[in-house]
Amino acid sequence: MYFRIMPVALLLFISHVYANIEQVRFFAPFTTSNKTVSSTSPSSVTPLALSQNPSIIKIIQPKFAPSESEKYATEEWYLLTDLEKGSFYEFRVCWPANNPLDLKVGVVKASKLDPTDELYVAEGDADVMYAYIKYSSFYYTHIKQLMEAPRPVPFELILSRCTLLVVLGDSIVMQSLLVILGIVGWNVAVSNDCQTAFQELKLGKSLKFIIFALNDSKTEIVVAEKSSDPSYDEFIANLPENDCRYAVYDFEYELAGNEGKRSKICFFTWSPDSAPVRSKMTYASSKDAIRRSLNGIAAEIQGTDFSEVAYESVLDKVSKGPGSH
Repeated sequence: MYFRIMPVALLLFISHVYANIEQVRFFAPFTTSNKTVSSTSPSSVTPLALSQNPSIIKIIQPKFAPSESEKYATEEWYLLTDLEKGSFYEFRVCWPANNPLDLKVGVVKASKLDPTDELYVAEGDADVMYAYIKYSSFYYTHIKQLMEAPRPVPFELILSRCTLLVVLGDSIVMQSLLVILGIVGWNVAVSNDCQTAFQELKLGKSLKFIIFALNDSKTEIVVAEKSSDPSYDEFIANLPENDCRYAVYDFEYELAGNEGKRSKICFFTWSPDSAPVRSKMTYASSKDAIRRSLNGIAAEIQGTDFSEVAYESVLDKVSKGPGSH
């Protein structure tokens, strides 16, 4: 009983944490077709079936719009299946308000697309419907790292029958989750040991890397591992395959033309695809707490698999940044 009331109570008494929601409502086609389209749809389309996975929680990596004429940097398409003919539905996207996005959501029949589009399906073949989202990062800051590499954003895609109780219930649950995540992210503490270890790496040069993690209660960021081992492979070996972490590494590399060596302190956000969704969302919303406490970071690296944090990948980014030559 108390757990059912708690989300509503949070929404009533916590007014400074909000969730963004973009939604579209639509009627499913009144005609049906026996043709199966999910098996033949392009790989760029994700199936979204009401009876199987009506909700998709994911972490996106937004980008800024490439130009004024191209408002959205990324677009994603979803094949809507298992719709009951003639019924009223809602497709919506939810994400924390402290992650500003310029986002558009919509639903379209495949037969209304350009016939040259790979998603086009003639109306006589099947009544196929797609949902789409288009988005870009939408903010300006004097923090150069955030302009070069926007923060990952957790969000949820929801497909539901549009009855009053379903819409109200789903919205309360999702907004409560985002409120809780926002509170966790804004109130998480950073252990003094984190700052002490960072100074040992930055000034004392006695450490090569530090791994940070949230404690079991998700209330404090602590030092999970630190080492003076110069091996980059040893650093990578300390990143768990199935959970998230933050890390700093004193990255050293050779300058071109035998001009010597250069080192840069890199901040890593490690969020592997195989990590639990709740862990991904909690680490994404708590990142600012640890990042703000570390002065002297030269580059930020975001990794969702080991190829993205491989030495060559990091070297490519670090060697092209300011002060690299």
